[in-house]
Amino acid sequence: MEAILEILLEWGLTGLLIAAFTESFISPVLPDLLLIPLALANPQNAIYYGLAATFISVLGGLIGYMLGLKIGLPAARKFIPERYMDKIYCTVKENALWAVFLASLTPIPYKFVSITAGALKINLPLFLIISLVGRGKRFLLEGVLIYYFGPRAVEMFTQHKDDLLIISLIIITVAGLIAYVMKRSKKTETVVDEL
Repeated sequence: MEAILEILLEWGLTGLLIAAFTESFISPVLPDLLLIPLALANPQNAIYYGLAATFISVLGGLIGYMLGLKIGLPAARKFIPERYMDKIYCTVKENALWAVFLASLTPIPYKFVSITAGALKINLPLFLIISLVGRGKRFLLEGVLIYYFGPRAVEMFTQHKDDLLIISLIIITVAGLIAYVMKRSKKTETVVDEL
């Protein structure tokens, strides 16, 4: 993998785009490993690199989604390690919106979620929008921080990565609870109106 990473780094933006696209459905190379060095080498282009990685990653996610749609859940189990499959299946089946968003942020390989989302026939526009938001938070945030803070941004990321993930999870949980309560109150209002 080191040799692939070196080649992609030599290719610059093209290597980043290849990594971001393929990581969403087949590749083991994380785009961050290219985005951060490229952005540090050219901080004036860091936001552009983050945007490019975001959009091309979502396009790759679409390929993963289509693969999942075509091969179905039984075949998806052959591509996705069991330790990820059970977690992803339960989470995606129960709440697709949050599952796709969280997976686009976390260390769980995004390709596993994109393939599973297709296999479970998650609403495609919803999948694309949530993927764009989640991947944007991951890649665009890196680009913005490097643009404004340079090498100090990398230190901020490594020192506070767990804190950022915890804060994101808390925000998502609160938003999920609010959505659930609102949905329940609408059902209650509908039942009361019918009586």
